[in-house]
Amino acid sequence: MIVARSLCFIACCTMAVPTIGWANPIDSELTLNYGVISTKPKKRIKDSYPIMSNLAKQLSHYGYTDAEVKVYATIDELVAAFQTGEVDIMSATIYPTLILNQRAQTQPILVRWKKGDPSYSSVFVTHKKNSYQDLSELQGKVVGFEDRDSTSGYFLPLVTLLSQGLDVQLLTSINEKPSADKVGYFFFEDFLLDTNEVNMSMWATKGIVDAIAYSSSNWDNPKDTPVALKQQLRTFGQTSEYPRAVISVSQKLPAETVADIKQALLSIDQNEEGQALLKTYQKTKKFTLFDSQSEALFYQAADLLNKFEVVQ
Repeated sequence: MIVARSLCFIACCTMAVPTIGWANPIDSELTLNYGVISTKPKKRIKDSYPIMSNLAKQLSHYGYTDAEVKVYATIDELVAAFQTGEVDIMSATIYPTLILNQRAQTQPILVRWKKGDPSYSSVFVTHKKNSYQDLSELQGKVVGFEDRDSTSGYFLPLVTLLSQGLDVQLLTSINEKPSADKVGYFFFEDFLLDTNEVNMSMWATKGIVDAIAYSSSNWDNPKDTPVALKQQLRTFGQTSEYPRAVISVSQKLPAETVADIKQALLSIDQNEEGQALLKTYQKTKKFTLFDSQSEALFYQAADLLNKFEVVQ
């Protein structure tokens, strides 16, 4: 059960943006509300506000004068915010995107190349001394997942195990062992104050856990997986690749507004100002259309979600 935390952190500036002369008369000023799930509100506000404020300016002919960044601790909170009309647009990985689409009818419109990557996967990682070659060898073993809302650190690796016909068992203690025919798993967020890849990797190197799973991007980045730790580890399994991040909008936004949002973000990398905004926005390279290939992967992940919800 996910316990919702009620705090919502908001960044709001009041700088007015003039309305474009040819626009229809505007009865009231509008704010573009951007929602994101994170436990680091200050960072998300700092990196997201500039690009969302710029987007609001490009929507000034609809009455938008500025943007607000609203940071939620859980998927459930963001679902509620979309349902009440508190949020207009969001960026998320595939798991939250699926949940929001199903529960709040949000519409995925763009793929965000977050940190320069159009897509990513999850990797299963273990200590080099372990001889695992196949995920089936994790029966009777313990896997550490990052947190309950994570795509790469929970959703993708878990559904991969389920798709291979493996049974899983949630463990409530790091000393608990699973049945011999099941893959045991726990959440690092239940035992660590900071659930980053370094801490997860340290547990794997110390043999506290048999395996861990997290983003292939984090595995390849020495800042997330330092060389000293990586030399003691190896990967032995990988999930399918999915869009790195997806931009979704509220079903309550008019179609013409959504069309202009898409056009503005698709072209933002074409000038120096836009490139600077993208760099601030967690080193996003660009946005591309949520095309037929992205849609196929999305529905594939939706099918996996049905299996996933059975074990929750």
